[in-house]
Amino acid sequence: MIAVTMPVVGFLLAKIAPRWLVIFGLCVSAFGLFHMAHFDLDVDYRTAMWARVVQSAGLAFLFVPINTMAFATVPREKMGSATGLINLARNIGGSSGIAIVTTILARRTQFHQHRLVAHLTPFDPAYAQALAGTAHVLATRGASAAQAIAQAQGVLYGVLQRQSAMMAFVDSFWVLGVIFLAVVPLMFFIKKVGPHKGPVVME
Repeated sequence: MIAVTMPVVGFLLAKIAPRWLVIFGLCVSAFGLFHMAHFDLDVDYRTAMWARVVQSAGLAFLFVPINTMAFATVPREKMGSATGLINLARNIGGSSGIAIVTTILARRTQFHQHRLVAHLTPFDPAYAQALAGTAHVLATRGASAAQAIAQAQGVLYGVLQRQSAMMAFVDSFWVLGVIFLAVVPLMFFIKKVGPHKGPVVME
């Protein structure tokens, strides 16, 4: 999707200040992330695909306009050093972002699992009913009563783990969406750069 949208971004750069393209890209990506924050374990492929398409379309409006603004005031003789610095910043930022999101996923999975496991007790009617129903199904497939109970507990714990992971991803999508929107006001502190003249380098 990014590759498809890039030519459109290149065309718009000649007519619109890159700042507004970046703001548009941030808002579109945030919209896609907030939509993904409503996913659950029953999400279908079509819904997930279109949410990713929207989010990726927003990203396409970030890369080239950001580079245009970054290099707009750099003298030609210093372009090599500037390219090295922006690539370094991009790599550090990407690595840091991956590490932060991975940490959020791990911590939030543990948090949600801790909350949900409080309901996996014999005193919880819903859990007791689910355990009995699952054990009954397993018993009809040849398991003994003790084996059926043990296997049913494993099945329900697996459901708990999947739910915890899904909720952690939802939390991550919300955090990323908020971060994208929080960057929008910062764009007005960047030095104004007019529409790009000449060929656009697609990086």
